[in-house]
Amino acid sequence: MQSTIPAVGTSTDDVKRQEPDYPGEMSTEEKFLFDLRGFIVIRGVLEPSRVQRMRAEMDVKGIMNAANDPFKSRFSGFLEWGQDWAGLIDHPRILPILRSIIGEKFRLDHAYGMAMSADGQRGGEGLHHNAAMFDHGCFYTTHGARMHNGLVVVSYALCDVPAGAGGFCCVPGTHKTLYPLPPQWYGVLDNPLLEHVPMRAGDVVVFTEALSHGTMPWTCATHERRAALLKFAPAYMQWGSSPRVVGDGADLTPRQRAIASGPGVWDRPEVRSVG
Repeated sequence: MQSTIPAVGTSTDDVKRQEPDYPGEMSTEEKFLFDLRGFIVIRGVLEPSRVQRMRAEMDVKGIMNAANDPFKSRFSGFLEWGQDWAGLIDHPRILPILRSIIGEKFRLDHAYGMAMSADGQRGGEGLHHNAAMFDHGCFYTTHGARMHNGLVVVSYALCDVPAGAGGFCCVPGTHKTLYPLPPQWYGVLDNPLLEHVPMRAGDVVVFTEALSHGTMPWTCATHERRAALLKFAPAYMQWGSSPRVVGDGADLTPRQRAIASGPGVWDRPEVRSVG
């Protein structure tokens, strides 16, 4: 099933080229949609010229000949490839969303990219995760008018993702279901509950890891799938095996370095206070 969820923002063709006037807070519509479905799509976050530079850098780094297996097609280290990439850590269109759904003290836990190709193999990754996986760091809950999340994914599309072409898919609303997804609905093919999320290059999907989600096989014959996934968490939490995701030699701004630092909350400044 193709997602019919409203997407927030302008189209990729209409995105402003110079100094966009980004909102300082997550909108009421964005909050409603995230709470309802467990994910939101933001259109036109990355300018086309930036996407082109990033794709060219991937080619220079040898990210090619991708497989249709998301585990074999992952690559890392891109946050050290310059500000086109490091700027994904604190993109001003995404920061207000992270502050609203995680809190003022959050950190980048880990990151990886995906390069998938339509190689005729079955590929993809079955659905995984469900609500209230507190021991696994994947949860969604509310208190008063605030959302609280464990691990949250910000996935930047670096290519067009046509309807049904593959990539991110999910069962909307499963981030807060009382019961886990029945076993017969964990597949990403011929699943009546599944929604595929089409995107344009430069769009972003933000979702909670408490959402039952997966990766559909890439079937688009015109181009490979290219995406960069950054995973954020509350500052007190470490999900990945390493407390730091970026090396000391990376060219980061003070705010990017603060967000990418290890876990801890006692003397950690709020993200909004770091320039």
